[in-house]
Amino acid sequence: MHPAELFLTAVALSMDAMAVSISSGIAHPRTKLRNALTMAAFFGVFQALMPLIGYYIIPLLGAVFGDGIIAFVEGADHWIAFVLLAFIGGKMIIEAIRNDEEAEENPFAIGTLFVMAIATSIDALATGIVFRGFSLSGGELAFTICSIGLITFILSLVGVLLGRKLGERFKRWAVLAGGITLVALGLKVLLEHLLG
Repeated sequence: MHPAELFLTAVALSMDAMAVSISSGIAHPRTKLRNALTMAAFFGVFQALMPLIGYYIIPLLGAVFGDGIIAFVEGADHWIAFVLLAFIGGKMIIEAIRNDEEAEENPFAIGTLFVMAIATSIDALATGIVFRGFSLSGGELAFTICSIGLITFILSLVGVLLGRKLGERFKRWAVLAGGITLVALGLKVLLEHLLG
């Protein structure tokens, strides 16, 4: 894989994570740098792990259980991402409308980070299956995976910090916008797979 192709692939894969990071920063403008780094690390690690799972584990499961497992993953990944993002985004929208700061979803809680990291990286699972067609050597695969994780980490960190700046000015409306963004992101993932 050419370095330019790798960079563009990594950026494309990280866009969902960056959008969620911006939304999270908007919703919690007083969040600490530690939380921003934790979110970026979660997203970077999951974005790197999913192609690895797609590259090695899904084909292995396909060999054991038949090719139906690969078709299942390719057919279900967008639904999973949609449900997870729509759920978290929907909660944010309801909290913004009620103006209930005490009940606000904390996107930096470990459980929520885990769910959002899966939702934003699940499309990378299918990318790992596609990578098998490039016949990458062990070193090339390691470099590809690390590059995807690093670029996602950087863009997610920038996203939270950018969102924090926006959230300081537009708190309640920013939470509403963040929730709408997550729901829209889930819809985008779903429609891309259904129509594409």
